[in-house]
Amino acid sequence: MIVLGMMIFIWLLSLWLQPILQPYVEAFLLSLYGDRYETYIPYKMTALHYVVYAMALGFILGLPLEIKYKRAKSKCLKKLKFFDSLESENILFILSLARDQQGYVTPMDIASQSTLTIEKAQNILSKLQKDGFAELSVTEKGDILYYFAGFTEGEE
Repeated sequence: MIVLGMMIFIWLLSLWLQPILQPYVEAFLLSLYGDRYETYIPYKMTALHYVVYAMALGFILGLPLEIKYKRAKSKCLKKLKFFDSLESENILFILSLARDQQGYVTPMDIASQSTLTIEKAQNILSKLQKDGFAELSVTEKGDILYYFAGFTEGEE
């Protein structure tokens, strides 16, 4: 997509700059070759010439940018997939812990039985609560308690 954009940009730029630069190019050739400068310009530039030159330059300049963009995007996607898989493993651990404790867990329980910090456990539990998978409650002592329905004995 970047290559196509470069081609179109260069083509439009060349069409716009051609009338502006034409006298300067002719003056340069006249000073360089004298009266014979017209022999060094075998044809007049047409729109087709500009299209072909723009395609060639756009491809040459745009291809490295396209490759660099694709590589950067690929690296970002790989990182996201890694973080998603790591977070889903943490969620599975939290759910298994909730199952073992009849649906009730605290961030401190998670942090004490895993490598997660209390803050990270709190963030994951908050996300699960916002998505509707857990209910938030506060005990009489002021502890934050998350309840996952379906893990309590007698529930089907």
